[in-house]
Amino acid sequence: MDISRGVMRMTAALFVATALGLAACGGGDEAGTGAAKDTPAGGTSSAAAQPGSVASLRLAGGPWGYPQPFSYVRGPGLVYTELIFDTLLWKDSRGKPMGWLAKSWKTSADGRTWTFKLRDGVTWQDGRPLTARDVAFTFRYFTKGAGSISPGIVRGLPISDVQARGDSTVVFSLPKPFAPFAETIAGRVPIVPEHIWADVKDPQKFRGPKAVTGSGPYTLKSYDAATGSYLFEANKDFFLGEPVVKRLEFVPAKDELLALRRGELSIGSTGLEDALPDAAVEPFSKAPYGKLDAPGEWTRALHFNLEKGFPYDKRSYRQAVAYAIDRQDLVKRVLLGRGEVGSTGALAPSNRYTAKDLPTYDHDLARAGRLLDEIGLRDRDGDGMRDLPNGKPFRPVLLTSSFQSPKAAELIRQDLRAAKLDVRLRSLDRAAADAATAAGRYTMALLGYGGLGGEPDNLRTRMGVQPPGGAGGKPAGAAAAGKGAGGAAKGKGKGKGGDFTRVFGFTNPRYASLANQQLTATDDKKRRSALDEMQRILAEELPLLSLYVPRRTEFFRKDQFDAWYYTPGGVFGGYPGPINKHVFVTGKKSGLPGA
Repeated sequence: MDISRGVMRMTAALFVATALGLAACGGGDEAGTGAAKDTPAGGTSSAAAQPGSVASLRLAGGPWGYPQPFSYVRGPGLVYTELIFDTLLWKDSRGKPMGWLAKSWKTSADGRTWTFKLRDGVTWQDGRPLTARDVAFTFRYFTKGAGSISPGIVRGLPISDVQARGDSTVVFSLPKPFAPFAETIAGRVPIVPEHIWADVKDPQKFRGPKAVTGSGPYTLKSYDAATGSYLFEANKDFFLGEPVVKRLEFVPAKDELLALRRGELSIGSTGLEDALPDAAVEPFSKAPYGKLDAPGEWTRALHFNLEKGFPYDKRSYRQAVAYAIDRQDLVKRVLLGRGEVGSTGALAPSNRYTAKDLPTYDHDLARAGRLLDEIGLRDRDGDGMRDLPNGKPFRPVLLTSSFQSPKAAELIRQDLRAAKLDVRLRSLDRAAADAATAAGRYTMALLGYGGLGGEPDNLRTRMGVQPPGGAGGKPAGAAAAGKGAGGAAKGKGKGKGGDFTRVFGFTNPRYASLANQQLTATDDKKRRSALDEMQRILAEELPLLSLYVPRRTEFFRKDQFDAWYYTPGGVFGGYPGPINKHVFVTGKKSGLPGA
């Protein structure tokens, strides 16, 4: 049975996306505030202590959609969804895959067969048993059934077959090895109950108690789309034991640190852009506050639409723009130094797969000017701005979003005007900007997305490269003309689940070949070699330019909960936390209850 059609989002947050190099704050087996009762659950760590439970935590919410597998929005929405629905594997603070629904797993020597043994006694939240049939059904539903319309979970995954063998064994057969299988498939795809979803023909519109019936540690008690508020309560019958944290409230918080000081939140972020001055964060340097801090995996990136023709399809133009933008100045003025210039290879600088010694395009207006002159963009009428070769004014439009830093957009505009490019800013609200960039309605656009610190296969998915025999039977090349990739190809992207491909017109046969080589590599050295060359191609061609990567910083109330951590490489292929259901279940940074 061929069930190879489907979707793999990044993440962006995203998801975009996404292997394993981010440093986490904390690790080891130290206990935090709260731990679940001991429940036989497998695992390999030594016995852990049982601190008391936590009644409630309040976290910043947002417009991340209805928390079921076909209606969530971006990486945070998938985080909420996977509080309710479980995956075969998961991660703790050490960043290594651990059994979740699966108590054990193995892969064949050729990497083409994956076998998972499920835990005993797992039930859905309505009391029905969860079996291998549900797992097999989930993958068929996502790839060939009604769920294949989703803009997001397993696009292009080449699964030949998935079979349930008895109640507790699931076997996946792949035509070729798939290097990120554990990370982005077994650790990402939320398993849904066959007895509920088998008759659902329009999963994106499915609502109500049945739509949010999973096997996970939390149940959804309320959701307010208008305010971005969610209330989750612990599932007392969760198969790993009743969670330590009994209640999770996600509430609106425009200023998270102010809300934290007022006691309205348990943890708050400093934000990604327009960083706060030292005086604003100094109050959180002492009790009762704790701090999480780690290298970033989110970027503000400049995308070029190569399909729009001259000059955007000229490598020299894109390189000139890169030289014209002072990215170090952006780090200094937008991030107040709390971050770093992005890698031109399109992974986070902290990612363990990031290539070394890539071109940096340090600020050089003279070099930018020479490149622009060479392609015929010169000031022909003496007004101080460059014109097209035919003499008409050249007035490129830079698309941005009101949700993004206006300071960054204005500084970039000023840098480009210094290179005599008469750039005009066009700012849309987030939904409109997402729709425009997903459909390719831009020439240059500023986008923000995460997942760059995790599984590096997002270098393939973000560039729209399909695996051999992948979705829709398209060739294994870059995105087809006029189509981005995946949901964006059909105008369905709209940012859901971090589907930030948004690359148009980039075609490079060598890159496509390398992308598929790394996808099927079972040897890490060979995979790294392919990924290095892919990054060098991107650094030369520049279909997109990572401008900067802010550090991740969160402050929290230690007297409420102190086991927070960032997940190295992120969960489900890219999202680094600190919202990781493992810690809410166990109250500790590694291991499982009873382990």
